[in-house]
Amino acid sequence: MESWTEAGTAVPRLPLAPVLVPRRNFEGLFEHALRPSGGFAEALRDVGYDPETAPEYLSLEVWRAALAVARRHACPGLPGEEANRVLGRHYVEGFSQTLVGRIFATAAPLLGVERCLSRLPTYLRAGREDMKLMLEAVRAREWRATVVDADPLPDFVAGVVEQVLRRTKVLPRVDVMECASHAYALRIRWDEA
Repeated sequence: MESWTEAGTAVPRLPLAPVLVPRRNFEGLFEHALRPSGGFAEALRDVGYDPETAPEYLSLEVWRAALAVARRHACPGLPGEEANRVLGRHYVEGFSQTLVGRIFATAAPLLGVERCLSRLPTYLRAGREDMKLMLEAVRAREWRATVVDADPLPDFVAGVVEQVLRRTKVLPRVDVMECASHAYALRIRWDEA
């Protein structure tokens, strides 16, 4: 198989500015999907996310620390990659309850899998403006995504993609392929439900 780094797709440069994550990402995952309380909620406050006082944007460091807290509290016992994938699925479910997410959740089943896939770069930018996603159709029911991210979490994004595709009523399989320090490739396949 040809390496995704040699596929001819130009990889965009990484941002020079600090990465900021919209509060709606935190709200989608934590307030709508996971609903932390007790020690879970306290641990989130300890790493910098307090839903009562959160600004419009938080740092990528706070997002990453909050995901680490979620792995410990919502996915105990799961290996890191598997926990990240589970959190990615929860993220889509929670995000679909936010104002921006409700628009996506309503449209996905109507769009179908390929049109939904073609919109993934836009959906991803709604969550993190610094990330870049490039897609190419490989064959029937198989696409490849190249993701450029200053601080990659490929299994989280794989879980997001799986859950997005489930909204189109298919059975998805998303595999993390090649990883580099600031990019990775996902193999996206699906079967009809």
